[in-house]
Amino acid sequence: MESYLAPRIYDLAGIGIGPFNLGLAALAQPVASLSCIFLDSKPCFSWHPGLMMDFTTVQVPFYADLVTLANPASSFSFLCYLKAMGRIIRFAIRENNYISRREYNDYCCWVAAQLGNLRFGHEVTAVTWNTQLACYTIHTLRHRDHRRLLLYARKLVLGTGSVPSIPDFLPVAENTSRYFHSGRYLFEKEGLLQKPDVTLIGSGQSAAEIFYDLLQYPGHFPRGLHWFTRSGRLHPMDTGAFSFELTSPAYIRYFYHLPEEQKKKILPEQVLLYKGINRELLHAIYETLYQRSVAGVWQPAVRTACSLENMELQQDACRLYFHQTEQQQYFHHDTAACILATGYAYTLPAFLQPVRERIMTDEQARYIVGENYAVSRPAGEVFVQNAELHTHGFSAPDLGLGPHRNAVIINNVLGYTYYKTEDNPVFQHFGIPA
Repeated sequence: MESYLAPRIYDLAGIGIGPFNLGLAALAQPVASLSCIFLDSKPCFSWHPGLMMDFTTVQVPFYADLVTLANPASSFSFLCYLKAMGRIIRFAIRENNYISRREYNDYCCWVAAQLGNLRFGHEVTAVTWNTQLACYTIHTLRHRDHRRLLLYARKLVLGTGSVPSIPDFLPVAENTSRYFHSGRYLFEKEGLLQKPDVTLIGSGQSAAEIFYDLLQYPGHFPRGLHWFTRSGRLHPMDTGAFSFELTSPAYIRYFYHLPEEQKKKILPEQVLLYKGINRELLHAIYETLYQRSVAGVWQPAVRTACSLENMELQQDACRLYFHQTEQQQYFHHDTAACILATGYAYTLPAFLQPVRERIMTDEQARYIVGENYAVSRPAGEVFVQNAELHTHGFSAPDLGLGPHRNAVIINNVLGYTYYKTEDNPVFQHFGIPA
């Protein structure tokens, strides 16, 4: 009689290994009863490599790492990383809560190297529902030998991240020598420095970082360095303590239960809480421009309230069409190269198509996200990371929220409280008295 060896079925599979799912893997590691596997098509952990300039910092304090705000005793904390690297005393003497993006990436790589449940170089091509096994089948392509493998899991956590947001009016065939998204900046920088002029589009942190980096090359761009923003001014990020309380579980719960129309009104009003620019960086940009004016050399142009409406590719340039929203006038600007710091957007991964009927979405093809970050029907099978801004509020992409969200997901997968969450840790009270 022929024996049948049943496949291993994981309790949880994470698809995509960015900081959020990496934090989930680290928090799941000590849970002996929870079997997990995490998959990513990249060959190794890498976080925004195209924007890894030496001066760039993470926008949250060091203790908002992968695990500390859920489990401060975790061996995967940033402080444990510093101790392992022999830098903890030096870091303490430094007296700066904000770390460089490069050091944060190195910390994440250190955590990833210690986890045995990560599979890099595994591209997920499809997810199907296996009725016989009552679980999800994950179809993968292993890059190193081009083998197609099947993995099985009862629960999924989607951490595939967002994709560059490119305006619809841009030409379909992107010519990276003339225009590209800011996420590719460092890969295109050498070519940029050969251009007679460069134009930057965007109002946020990435745009400011790129502008500041290009300011360090005063001998370049004889026809100018131009920065156009849609916003009416360059806004600093709101970093007040009471503003930070809006990233707490208490406010997330309050926001989640607001009517849909109220959420649409509130989110634009909170833009400076998550899309503003680091104050120190703004000061450094202004100081650099001031010193340029003192020396009487090379003065870049910064123009606000200019909304990019269209683009035409010409023989040696991009022609950009703008609307000056305050003057209500239109104009065009020609440039040899254009950098689009136009942000990121979440799209449903193509590999979910076979199980599309099990995923809840609204009329705008956005996930309908439960308070516990689940998006599936039946409930509690599929969870999402950083795809719930429209349901849970502006803190969805905040690195500091990751440990709390992961604690909620782990508790829901287990069916009991393994990580105790602080549901009301702030001084402000949201909503009417109970």
